[in-house]
This record gives sequence, C-alpha cells and structure tokens, in this order.
Amino acid sequence: MADAFVSFAVQKLSDFLIQQVSLRTSLRDEIRWLRNELLIMQSFLIDAEQKQSGDQRIQQWVFEINSIANDAVAILETYNFEADKGASHLTVCACIRLKKKKFYNVAEEIRSLKQRIIDISRKRETYGITNINDNAGEGPSNQVTTLRRTTSYVDEDHIFVGFQDVVQTLLAELLQTRAS
Repeated sequence: MADAFVSFAVQKLSDFLIQQVSLRTSLRDEIRWLRNELLIMQSFLIDAEQKQSGDQRIQQWVFEINSIANDAVAILETYNFEADKGASHLTVCACIRLKKKKFYNVAEEIRSLKQRIIDISRKRETYGITNINDNAGEGPSNQVTTLRRTTSYVDEDHIFVGFQDVVQTLLAELLQTRAS
C-alpha cells in the first residue's frame, strides 16, 4: 500500500514537473517579450519627453505608456522574487503547487499588459494621435532649436572683434578734439 502511494506521488510529481517546465518555458518567452517591449518603450519615452508638445492626447498617451512600463517592472521584480524564493528546496508538493500558481499569475499579468499595449495602440489610431516624430517641429523645445538655427541679419561690417578698449579710447580722443 505504501509502495502504491509513493508510486502515485512520484507520478504526480513527474506530471507536475513536466507542467512546470512547460510553464517556465512559456513564462520565459513572455518575460523576454516583456523585456524587449520595455526597451522599445524606454526609447519611445526618451524621444517623447524631448518632443512633447502641449497636445493633451499625446501627454495622456505617454502617461499610459509610463504606467505600463512601471507595471512591467513590478511584474519582473515579482517574477525574480518568486523565482528566487524557494528555488533551493522542492521538498513539499504543496509548495511546488503554490509556486506554480505564482508563476501562472505572473504569466497572466504579462498577458494583461499585452492587452493594455494593444489597447493603447488602438487608442492612438482611434483618436488621431500622430507619430511623435511627425510633430518634431511643433513643440516648444523644437521652436527654440529652430530659432537658434536662424540666420543673423546683423550687418557684419559693424562687428568688431578684439581691441575694443583701444577703439573706445581713440574714439573718445577724437570726440574731445572736435568739441574743442
């Protein structure tokens, strides 16, 4: 009877470990996707902060992307914490089952983030939020850059560089002799 129980437990444990490996493989793929998505979000947010204009739609869109990025970081930290926690001991089947549930929750949270990203993309198209790069000349910081690049209309004949104090002294002496 004890042999049957041990055999049953070993079979259940084997089945669970097979599921655990497949769950971890799919979770690993989800984590890689999330990491790549975060890198793209980071690049976008850097560009958006530099080129952001007074358009409230774009500011809200950037806020939502920031929110997703923060949630993604929290999910990754949870995954790292759960992966490290209890990794050295797999002695109790209940602990393994609990760990599987936590990994499943992480995978579900990543799928939820994917859906939010799809929703943000849909909002961009629905509400006519243009590409940040298309608005490059509209933002205040870009207006300053444009103003800095404009041509100077100062007559270059009146520009004098160096020995300014000598010229002032000479000019003062000439004006004194005319007055006398």
